[in-house]
Amino acid sequence: MKRLIFYLKLICEYMRLGIIKMTQYPVDTIIMFISMLLREIMGLIGILAISGIIGELGGWGIYEIVLLFSMCAIIESFGMAFFDGIWSLDIGVRKGRMDAYYVRPVSIFVQVLGSVQHYQAIISFFVYIGMLVLAINKLNISFSVGNIFFLVEFFVCGTIINTGIYTISNSLNFWIIQGESIAELVHTCRDFAKYPLHLFPTTIKRVFTFVLPFGFVGYYPAAFFSGKGSASIPVSMFIITILVASVAFFVWKRGVKVYGSTGN
Repeated sequence: MKRLIFYLKLICEYMRLGIIKMTQYPVDTIIMFISMLLREIMGLIGILAISGIIGELGGWGIYEIVLLFSMCAIIESFGMAFFDGIWSLDIGVRKGRMDAYYVRPVSIFVQVLGSVQHYQAIISFFVYIGMLVLAINKLNISFSVGNIFFLVEFFVCGTIINTGIYTISNSLNFWIIQGESIAELVHTCRDFAKYPLHLFPTTIKRVFTFVLPFGFVGYYPAAFFSGKGSASIPVSMFIITILVASVAFFVWKRGVKVYGSTGN
């Protein structure tokens, strides 16, 4: 319990420092927020333009697309706010900054996550929450106990899957000099999750279901929520979450052990 309280206090301290940094550079904060929001909104506009031209997208109407998009964006923006430090791993490994993390009596993973804070993304997070609520209302989806429970599962599991995949891809920096290139490629592949996966060939659909399971960060939860998916999706999402978390934990632990500091 004392250990848990310690880490909670540490996380709060990281958050305090991140907020201070935001207030010290308000212009940078505003510019970053606008750029994040524009990037996502432009992606949504592109998808809606396609569906507007052909009337629908793989049998999905406009508000079903908004539902899918907002669910993806909610997980991504939350991850950017609290777990984006994992993207600093390449610099930490190449420049030897990881050395300091090893001599402190604190989890190295927590220190890496706390090294970068993008709390501007929280504003985007609430914008996407609004989009999700709009889509739910337009699709006449009820806020039943079951649906609320599923939304909670989606948020928790989606965050773990998203962070787990990025942890695995960024941990390659422990073994590969330019491992960030692979991590960036994985991040780019995440854009597929913003489209109904059944539009793509079976092989691609399987990749984003079992290899890079970004499908469980958007497509499958949206399909279940809108009545287009299998009733087994909540169970499948839970199993995939456990698998991704386990692999991420294993890869991270192995990487930390083989880390060779710069100059050693």
